[in-house]
Amino acid sequence: MLRAGGCMLIETKKRLRRVTLPLSRVLASAGVAPDGLTAAGLVAAACTGLALALGEVPLSLAFLLLSLLCDLLDGDVARLRARGPSAFGAFLDSTADRISEAFLFAGLLIGKSEHGGGLHPLWILAWVLALTSAFLVSYTRARAEGLGLSCRIGIADRSVRMVLVVAMLVVGLRASGYFLGVLSVLGWITVGQRIGHVRRQAVYTAYRSQEIPSGAPASASARDRDALAVPRK
Repeated sequence: MLRAGGCMLIETKKRLRRVTLPLSRVLASAGVAPDGLTAAGLVAAACTGLALALGEVPLSLAFLLLSLLCDLLDGDVARLRARGPSAFGAFLDSTADRISEAFLFAGLLIGKSEHGGGLHPLWILAWVLALTSAFLVSYTRARAEGLGLSCRIGIADRSVRMVLVVAMLVVGLRASGYFLGVLSVLGWITVGQRIGHVRRQAVYTAYRSQEIPSGAPASASARDRDALAVPRK
């Protein structure tokens, strides 16, 4: 069921990109820099947090959708430009995503406190767990890829989280605790999935490095490799 949901989400993202592709082509032809779109999305995210803090939930939803649109466009514009996406652009995009989520959660905390019926201890717990899992989902992938390991798995990447946040803003601040609970559960499951995935890769890599030592000749037979392998305890 979770895999089917992930496939549906991927298909939805592909359809959205097909819809926004003409706009991406126009922006690329006009010379709009992908990094400029990333910055615009970050400004829109800051406005999302500010609107939430002021209790203007419909306005915050509009700004959030604008921010997500910029996030969708910047990658496509980068791919359509002759130079293609840059290393700095990818770094800036990921960093901007984390800052955007910080703006969102900060605005949600203030808005719920001032305009959404106050803060209940369970709501605060869900908020903390949702925030930390959102950052850890991204961190685990970045750290794994920094070690040369793949980590593109999990049931709740940023796209899934943003869909839930949009739904939360549509419903309103008073029901936000339920959505934060779901975000927390899905986020921490994803963190666990990524830790397990990276561990399996690391163990396999370590096993392979012991099975065939770097100094062994390439033509060694299977019996020779077994003799050279470090015995497992």
